[in-house]
Amino acid sequence: MPDTHNRRRQPPLGRMLLAALLWAMAGLAAAAEPLASILEDIDRHGYSSPLLAIERLQSAMDRPGRDAPADQQLRYQVALALLAVHGGRKQELETALAQLKRLADTGDCAPCGAYLLLLRVGQADMNKDRAAIQPLLAQLAALGQPGDLRFEAERLGMLARGHALLDEDELALRLGLRAVETAERARLPAAEARLMNVLVRVHLARADMTSALRVMQDSYALAERIGFRYAMAQARINQSYVHGSQKQEDKEYQALREVLRITDGMAGTGVLEQIARSNLSAYHIHRGEYAQAIQHALAAERLARQEGDEIGLAFSISNRGSALARSGRVDDGLALMKLGMETAERAGGRREVLDLLSEQVNVLERAGRYREALAVLRRVVALSGEVTSAEREKAILALQERFSTERKTREIERLSLSNARAEAEVAARAWQQRLWAAVAVVLLLSAALLVQWLRVVRRRNQALVVDNAALASQSVHDPLTGVFNRRHFEQLMAQQEAVIQGRTRNRDHQAAVGLILLDVDHFKRINDSYGHAAGDEVLKAVAARLSALVRDQDAVVRWGGEEFVLVLPGTVADGLPVIAAKALEALGREPVLHDGRAIPVRASAGAIAWPAWPAQKWTDALHVADLALYMSKTGGRNRATCFMRLQEGSGPATVLADLAGAAEAGNAALQVVSGPA
Repeated sequence: MPDTHNRRRQPPLGRMLLAALLWAMAGLAAAAEPLASILEDIDRHGYSSPLLAIERLQSAMDRPGRDAPADQQLRYQVALALLAVHGGRKQELETALAQLKRLADTGDCAPCGAYLLLLRVGQADMNKDRAAIQPLLAQLAALGQPGDLRFEAERLGMLARGHALLDEDELALRLGLRAVETAERARLPAAEARLMNVLVRVHLARADMTSALRVMQDSYALAERIGFRYAMAQARINQSYVHGSQKQEDKEYQALREVLRITDGMAGTGVLEQIARSNLSAYHIHRGEYAQAIQHALAAERLARQEGDEIGLAFSISNRGSALARSGRVDDGLALMKLGMETAERAGGRREVLDLLSEQVNVLERAGRYREALAVLRRVVALSGEVTSAEREKAILALQERFSTERKTREIERLSLSNARAEAEVAARAWQQRLWAAVAVVLLLSAALLVQWLRVVRRRNQALVVDNAALASQSVHDPLTGVFNRRHFEQLMAQQEAVIQGRTRNRDHQAAVGLILLDVDHFKRINDSYGHAAGDEVLKAVAARLSALVRDQDAVVRWGGEEFVLVLPGTVADGLPVIAAKALEALGREPVLHDGRAIPVRASAGAIAWPAWPAQKWTDALHVADLALYMSKTGGRNRATCFMRLQEGSGPATVLADLAGAAEAGNAALQVVSGPA
């Protein structure tokens, strides 16, 4: 007989299920939050990922249904849509747009149409639809500036994204700065951190790594302070790109590892983790650490498949193949690289296919399979010609639009475009002829010489793209102020670099180049108080006053926005405080008159004489000037901070990392001069 005396009585199954259901419902009720609390928390602290934020909104205890007041539905759907844009979540964006359209069609929601237009710009940018975005931008710009600062910040941010997509970087930069400033005025710190990413995008497109890195650092600091983990990860991804482009491999690696730390175990961050893993794979390939490269490439492949990212998948597969081939399994590796290239082709990424083919050439060359490398190189040449042709047409269209605006005469427009087309086509034909001539020579050379010629042909093929891309950027002057633009500045610094390198030791003092970076103080307030036309007049006046101050051999450059650079060949460190003081005096001694109103102008500056230490790059010198400018801003504005010298025994790394800290520690000597009272 079985012993049942000590056996506990089991409750009936139905009672168990009911208890479990009640417990679960109680837990859900406890976890549910009011919609207003969620929205406020997102405004103040951001989110770990757009996906988690979307799920949090959808689980709100008072989520508005179709019968809720229109203003509640509007706020809810706009929040969902902005999260979808930030996270690149197309399906969620389409759903939110459909709901907003339904609201707009009812006629009961006056702001719905404006928000719908704003978000359609975001959708076109997400899809890289340049044709669709142009008319949308015109409509969005025509909406004016309503009193709602939240809407205005998002409107300016979307306009900046759209113009960045159209490669209109100057306009995109100005709009992006205004978007960030508006979010700050509205006390929306999460939106401010998110909108900073638009500025980073524009700076990277302009190859302005110094400014990009500065904005990334500000964005990360703000995001970290408020707990915005997704923006922190984005900032680190962007920083890794800049460090990689500057060959700062240790910093690149640390930034990528930080991305993995931030996204670890966090749903909805697969895209960021995939990018980090793929870039870590490339990092280890470059260092010859093939086992680690394969490990990261496999993880990136898995994430790319989960996210449906075909381009990411293509690079991950190719990275794994490259690592295998370089570790000795050449055939297996090349098979994977071919698969990666085919994946990129299916996704329509012709630029990406070029990159992957170029890596195949590198692998084949490394393996000594020169004939196969040449065959792949032929594909590179052909595809590069197709891409270059498309870019040339794009450049011509851009010129056409510019000339149609600036030059109303149809004959001037026609002649200018014809000349531009002819020059581009002649250059393209010349380079194609040289490329094929090089290929013909390669076929006749011995295997021992093939490596050298492959490298030469690749360099010339890249030069073909550069020559045609330059067609879209012919002018060396800033169109608003008339002073030199950034492109001319870079050319000028390259010339000065050659001069400095050619000087003998006893003439080093003559080879110095003074650099003064100036920024108009409170320029945002000028725009807000007097209007953007007045802001333009201020910029013109600043340019004119600086131009009147400098010598014939000097140059005034509009660096971007309200920033200017003075390039002063032959100016040593001891002369910087004098010139900086004169510049501040010239800018601030008289107000700028506009429409009968006097607008006071002050500026802050940072200065350095380049080279400030042996073998210093001019980009590093400009970075130090930028750090000095930041010290002037934080120190009260209307002043210039001049870097005088690096103290004996101190290394430049401390200055480049933290100028203020280096000065405080006695590693750098600075001199501050004040502007007019």
